[in-house]
Amino acid sequence: MAETLTFKNRDNVELGTVHGDIEIRDCRSITPQQGTEIVVQGIVRIKGDCLVQGSLRARALEAKSCEPLEIGGDLTVETFLTVERGGIDVKGTARARQVNVDGEMRVDGDFECSAAKTGGSIRVGGSAKAVRLSAGGTIVIGKDAEVERLQAGGSISVHGRIEAQEFEVGGSGKCNYGRIGKVSIGGSFKAEGAVEIESIEVGGTAVVGPGSKVASIDVGGSFKSTGDLDFGDIDVGGAVKIEGSGKGTSIDVGGSLQVEKSLSLEDILDVGGAVTVGENLESSRIDIGGSLSVYNRINADRVEVGGRITMKYAKVTGSFRIGKRGEVQGFVEAKSILVGERARADSLYGDEIRVEERGRVKDIYGRSIYLEREATVEGEVLYTERYQAEDHVVLRTEPRKVDALPSVDQLLHTE
Repeated sequence: MAETLTFKNRDNVELGTVHGDIEIRDCRSITPQQGTEIVVQGIVRIKGDCLVQGSLRARALEAKSCEPLEIGGDLTVETFLTVERGGIDVKGTARARQVNVDGEMRVDGDFECSAAKTGGSIRVGGSAKAVRLSAGGTIVIGKDAEVERLQAGGSISVHGRIEAQEFEVGGSGKCNYGRIGKVSIGGSFKAEGAVEIESIEVGGTAVVGPGSKVASIDVGGSFKSTGDLDFGDIDVGGAVKIEGSGKGTSIDVGGSLQVEKSLSLEDILDVGGAVTVGENLESSRIDIGGSLSVYNRINADRVEVGGRITMKYAKVTGSFRIGKRGEVQGFVEAKSILVGERARADSLYGDEIRVEERGRVKDIYGRSIYLEREATVEGEVLYTERYQAEDHVVLRTEPRKVDALPSVDQLLHTE
């Protein structure tokens, strides 16, 4: 069994290749006897502040100091790297199986390990590869990160490509582009480029770059995509903005939704406030508490708006409802249309159309039409089967029964 070499209270210790363990106590520096690397086949134990002037290779490294342990070159540890009280500063690359540092860990080059945990921060100038990186403070990776689990109490920032299963931060998180399984952040999250994420759970705000794909988005504050977005479900308490086109399953927003181009949904669009879509809107069901503004066309199975809806043309295979005192600007074609009390609408075309008390519309084309008391029709009324009106209905022209209604294309062309 190789003996342990011990050095105490020296200004400098010169080492080459050591076949056993080594203990350094209160020595100011360690330098290689030849070349730039010190090789210790056993355990290196360092107590007190110390500077390693070169690269160090060891089976294990244990240090205890007030100031960070500085490694002037590369650090390679086969098994465990442990630093009590202080931190560690590696000027080159660092590799170890397990890392446990009470303070801050700084690596100027690349960093590779199985798992690393620090009480302070982890700062890597190059790329990082690990199963798990955990820091009480911040994690900063200057280039790429291939880490299954990233966890920090303060913030995480990855400036290159990210490949991670879990991205968990108490404060804020930031990355460039890549893939993440689950993002869980108490504060804010931002991806500068395109990211592919299974789920985002953020208490504050979240931003993803152009061309991103996110399966599930759950944000307490606001969410923004700086370009086209492919998504599954969006559930946001505040506002959502997509600076491009959006394609997904469903959107549930408590505040407002803004899409600069087109929006296509397989399921429901449910928004408590205002919705603005720059081109076309397609959804199975549209339920808007406030207002809906679509520059061109709406295609849906069902539409219900409490406030104001603006578009050029809406084609609804099921029911279209505008609430009390609501307003519709644009041509509506639907199987069933209901205009609420004191609501206003443009031209209506459908199978069954009902205008409630004091509702006002421009034109009506339907199979069956019912006008409640004091309703007003400013244009023409054409029907194929049934027309009914209560007292004090105001009509500009007499309703006409026809064998067939004019086509929607004809009516749109004349408007």
